[in-house]
Amino acid sequence: MEPVRLGMIGGGLISAKHIEGSKNIDNGNLVALCDVDPGRQQLAEELGIPFFTDYREMIDQAGLEGVIDGTPNRFHAEIGMYCAHKGIHVLTEKPITSTLEEGKRLVEAVEDTGIKLLVGHHRRYYPPIRRAREIVQGGELGQLVGISMIWALMKPDVYFEVAWRSQKGGGPILINIIHEMDNLRFICGDVAEISASARRLVRLGEVEDTVSIKFELVDGALGTALVTDTTPSPWSYELTSGENSDYFETDQDCYRFLGTKGSLAFPNMEVWSHPHGRQKGWWEPLMRRTEQVPYSAPFTAQLEHFCNVIRGLEEPVINAADGLMTLASTLAVLESAETGGPVNPAELLESH
Repeated sequence: MEPVRLGMIGGGLISAKHIEGSKNIDNGNLVALCDVDPGRQQLAEELGIPFFTDYREMIDQAGLEGVIDGTPNRFHAEIGMYCAHKGIHVLTEKPITSTLEEGKRLVEAVEDTGIKLLVGHHRRYYPPIRRAREIVQGGELGQLVGISMIWALMKPDVYFEVAWRSQKGGGPILINIIHEMDNLRFICGDVAEISASARRLVRLGEVEDTVSIKFELVDGALGTALVTDTTPSPWSYELTSGENSDYFETDQDCYRFLGTKGSLAFPNMEVWSHPHGRQKGWWEPLMRRTEQVPYSAPFTAQLEHFCNVIRGLEEPVINAADGLMTLASTLAVLESAETGGPVNPAELLESH
């Protein structure tokens, strides 16, 4: 079977991850690059592929089967709609779109045209995340009753020299929590209700720097999340998971999943439970088992999966509707923080 012909729209930082991944798969080839900046032509020349400054021309001329959309969020809907009507499959960076209204229109276009659209929540392909999902959803912990999440680190001052990051929409709710929400949904299931408080405790500007979240899952489990970008802390996905070598790696955990038969600490993958056959209770000793999960590059696995989806060999790990619900769950945090009341993500999506 011939490799899938892929085109890349956008030549920025996130696209570099996809380009590197394309070099490590056998079932797909990157055959064209598009960027509005003519200076990116040098990158295309280094890759030995044609360069375009208009994605429509690339799609119409390069004989593509799939497109990787690495553009800013505001372009995702436009590009996705164009690809859908041209019969081109899409792997779009998260979030699926900037707004729920755009997202709903894109989901409808995908369903009407029959293309496959994957949303690039690449952490779903990271082996420890997938193993945590298996443990939680496989029943090893028993009935899930609680989740504790923490995302806390110090963003450097230079990060905020980019003006929009100090303006509304530039805080951790819309930049960072979407990752945590997708991890939560993938491992545990959908969220039924969210209550959040957001404060600007330290930083200048318009955006929050600290957020507390209380949530209830559809299956009834309760959870909390504390999010802040203004403390030197070892407890965040970036610093604990080892997924991205650009970050300093700690030996700490950032999530805990609590069930009636056991609990799981992530990403150290320690499962705590009472020994089989022993009486349960706080006076009884606990047994600890550490899962050994081998590393594999999530962006490479994601791209390989995308090509298999295009060939009809696999179903999407996260399709358009699923990605839209992750966006709705994230925007529910923002809505609750602004209104002071609880928000149901599904109802929020329905109301737009």
